[in-house]
Amino acid sequence: MALGDQKFDNAPSEGGPDDLSVAEPRIRRRRGDRVAEEIAAFQQEQMRGAANARADDEPLPLLRNIPPVTCVTDDATDSPVDQSQDRLNSLRHDNEHPVQRSTNHRQSTRDNFEVDSSSRSLIPAYALFTSTVLLLAAWLIGPRIVEEYTYAATRGKVRAQYENAVDLLQARPLENVSLASQLVAQKIKPSVVSIHAGRTNDNQRGYGSGVIMSSAGYIISNAHVLEGASSCMVQLHDRSQYKAKLVGVDLVSDLAVLKIDANNLVPAVWGDSETAEVGSIVWAIGSPYRYEQTVTSGIISGKDRPGDKSRKQNLLQTDAAVNPGNSGGPLVDASGNVIGINTSIYGETFQGISFAVPSSTAEFVYGQLIENGSVVRGYLGVKPEEVRYRMAASGYLPDLNGAVLTVVYKNSPADLAGFKEGDVIRKWNGQAVKQYNSLFQLAERSPPNSTVEVVLIRDGHSLKKNVVIGELPDLSSRYFIPQPTPQVK
Repeated sequence: MALGDQKFDNAPSEGGPDDLSVAEPRIRRRRGDRVAEEIAAFQQEQMRGAANARADDEPLPLLRNIPPVTCVTDDATDSPVDQSQDRLNSLRHDNEHPVQRSTNHRQSTRDNFEVDSSSRSLIPAYALFTSTVLLLAAWLIGPRIVEEYTYAATRGKVRAQYENAVDLLQARPLENVSLASQLVAQKIKPSVVSIHAGRTNDNQRGYGSGVIMSSAGYIISNAHVLEGASSCMVQLHDRSQYKAKLVGVDLVSDLAVLKIDANNLVPAVWGDSETAEVGSIVWAIGSPYRYEQTVTSGIISGKDRPGDKSRKQNLLQTDAAVNPGNSGGPLVDASGNVIGINTSIYGETFQGISFAVPSSTAEFVYGQLIENGSVVRGYLGVKPEEVRYRMAASGYLPDLNGAVLTVVYKNSPADLAGFKEGDVIRKWNGQAVKQYNSLFQLAERSPPNSTVEVVLIRDGHSLKKNVVIGELPDLSSRYFIPQPTPQVK
């Protein structure tokens, strides 16, 4: 039969032969047929699910890899059919229904995407929170860290500089510089004196300084220190005191010469202010505020500066500390030679600018006062001014040196020699005229009635003129009445 074999059981029963019963037919299928049907159904399910499982990344296992099925009887144990059945069950367990597997995969992918989306949505918030925390920490802790770092770096730098300085100073590199300064002070110290000038009118005393320039006892100082004095006392470096008499005074240069009768004097040596350069180290020695033998140092800050008393002066400018009482004291160079006489300061007290009469002028006046009791000066009769930049820029002059004549006095030596206003004097007896006020010194140092060759530029052309120098009237007696022999009270 199509459904299987029927079997009738005619064996006698326990009740006897009369109990005839028909055995219930048992329909049995061969196990091989069932396995084949199940395999076919499984293949159909795979084929239907293949269309819906295209998105699945894993390929379906092929049934051809399953070994062929062999049908055997029920009595067989561990038959190939049983093994195929077990493998089929295992395959079903490993490979679920394709549609269900695809659905599960999409569901898993959707869940993962939702998790990733939620994670990605948390990233900006997490980054913002982290940035806020970092900025807050930097705002609170950053300055402290920077401060500690700066302090540590500064401390390390200072420590390194200290150790380096200790090592280098062991060789005493500045000892020679210090020694040179000491030697300069020691050389000039015996020649510097303090001046006490008594005045009869108000019963007061003026104080200043001076420098011995001759072993015969001649001392040069400032004229304003002795102005109105009826007596004068000079104190040497060893505190010995001597009466002084006035030899001469020159108001134009603000210089005066005194003389004392003393033995074993140590005179100073004249230096050359013309060769002294701006930036050269200088020392000022005097008695500021009655502090005798005070030494200060600085540099030459400028040259050919007009003075506050007369624009005819051409002074040395220095930043060496000079105060009231320093007037008349020496300004010395690195050799200890006198290149100037300290005469004034800028302002009421020292502000870093002081002035000194250059030794080129002081030595001339000093010699004139000793020889004549007054200064005999040459006279040209012009009013010079400095060269303007536009004159040189226009090609009218090669540089800014020279003195422009703005006034030529009538019947003066310059007028008689043919000088005109607007002429630029460039040379005086072969010496270059660099500053306009140096023309005064060149003319005044020329002996009266002497002839001087002058090179000038007029309208862009160079000309030579010979001028006969006149004599400048002595105006000192109009402002200063010298006492031949000041008496000490």
